[in-house]
Amino acid sequence: MSQSGYFDSVAAVRRTVVGAGIVVFDDAGLVLMARTGDGYRLPGRPQPAADSLPVVAVRAVEALTGVHVEITGLVGVFNDPSEPWSAELAVCFRGRPVGGRLMTSRAAWLEPERLGELPVPEATRLVVEHGLEQQGEAYFN
Repeated sequence: MSQSGYFDSVAAVRRTVVGAGIVVFDDAGLVLMARTGDGYRLPGRPQPAADSLPVVAVRAVEALTGVHVEITGLVGVFNDPSEPWSAELAVCFRGRPVGGRLMTSRAAWLEPERLGELPVPEATRLVVEHGLEQQGEAYFN
């Protein structure tokens, strides 16, 4: 640290990894999940420095699932180490599909009540539950 109180090197400053994802529900109440090698997770990505969290989240859903979405609200802010895009902090939005085509090899529409029977991390199920229960107030963990 220099005499001015600031770090002399940017490398000495640790950046918190912030991820953005979306809990997407269709008109039938199904939730969109991305397939992984060992189960399902919410579609999302870490935030690049140049993009806003909503932009990152929308792009991630499209890239991982093929579905175009719009954000309809905020589910909450989570610390969810089970999601690779949210190792330190996750901002999860609520959204709905507005187009695109589901890439079935990479994603699936699932019944939220079945997530407990499928290989879905517990923390991910809790985020989906908060998205279902949300009545206008965001959840902060």
